[in-house]
Amino acid sequence: MKPFAIFFVPTLVLGVFVGIQWQTQSTRSPISSRYSADLADAANAMQRDQDALRAQVASLRAQLDKVQEQAATLDDRSAAFQKQVDELKAAAGLTAANGAGVVVTLDDGRLPASAPRRSIELAIVHSQDITDVFNAAWKAGATGIAVNGERITAATACVGATIQINGRLMSPPFVVSVLGPSDEIARALGDQNELRDLKRRSELYGLRLAIDRSAEIRLPAYTGTIPVRQAIVR
Repeated sequence: MKPFAIFFVPTLVLGVFVGIQWQTQSTRSPISSRYSADLADAANAMQRDQDALRAQVASLRAQLDKVQEQAATLDDRSAAFQKQVDELKAAAGLTAANGAGVVVTLDDGRLPASAPRRSIELAIVHSQDITDVFNAAWKAGATGIAVNGERITAATACVGATIQINGRLMSPPFVVSVLGPSDEIARALGDQNELRDLKRRSELYGLRLAIDRSAEIRLPAYTGTIPVRQAIVR
């Protein structure tokens, strides 16, 4: 069997299995949950289902890694190909990483219930605020980012008034762990021209924004699905 086939076949099988699992999850009717249980209970149940599926994906990826490691011992060409795969996985956030970096903490302001509605809205952390931190960190040379233990990759979506990252519901505080040159990143994030809206709302409405250097940042591997739009077999 050619080295490429050794890597491609198990990857294809994994993709098909994961696709079936997630398709089954997405087509499950939510109507019964909406009308027979409290919305919070339904959301928690869906989160547990998703966590179970993610665990299956992580297990399958671990099995695939073992197959690829064994295949890499066949010859020099296979070993070289495995090295390329490992480098791509690291760049895509599919492997854990650690090192120095910066921790950015975002939290809602604590305004009284009697405060104007607009002020309360401005004191709350929104998905765009988190995305702004991502963009500023990437520009400053970040090599990896995670939020509350969720790795940020090109496949990541940060959406919603109730913030979801990689499909996982999150609540404040939001701890953004940024791996990379800590001095450069901290300097860039502290620049008055970066994160201007966040800094203004922090001063006026009490939204918490803290930027701290860290000698030890630990980023988990991304465990979500990887959308594939096109592939080329050479």
